[in-house]
Amino acid sequence: MMITNEDLLKEISERELTQLSDINATGATDQSVIDDALNDAISFIESFIILPENPTPLLKKITVDLTIYELRRKNGLVSESDKELKKENEAYLSKMSNGRLRTEVTSSSTASVDVTTKPFAFAHGKRKRVSMRGFR
Repeated sequence: MMITNEDLLKEISERELTQLSDINATGATDQSVIDDALNDAISFIESFIILPENPTPLLKKITVDLTIYELRRKNGLVSESDKELKKENEAYLSKMSNGRLRTEVTSSSTASVDVTTKPFAFAHGKRKRVSMRGFR
């Protein structure tokens, strides 16, 4: 599973998740509705890219956003901000499909540049101190 309910709960409250998934008015979270929304989100994502085994945090966030969008859509609760967020995520997916954004975490390192090849600190030499006397 690419994302979990815990990932969704980082974006929306447990109460909202229950309300969005409870389309049969049972008063409980309906996991099958959530899974269906997740599958719709994954299908949308896969229209742009092939889902990797180890997705980047951005790709997981996109999946969460699109799953919430699908839950709201099923309930007729899509707002303008939801539509804007979907367009923004679609732009990210387009960049991923063109290879401009990574889709998979390839190593455990977060550094994108080999820090052993080039020092990044400035060399601070001794500078002449300028007297500020007389400048008022």
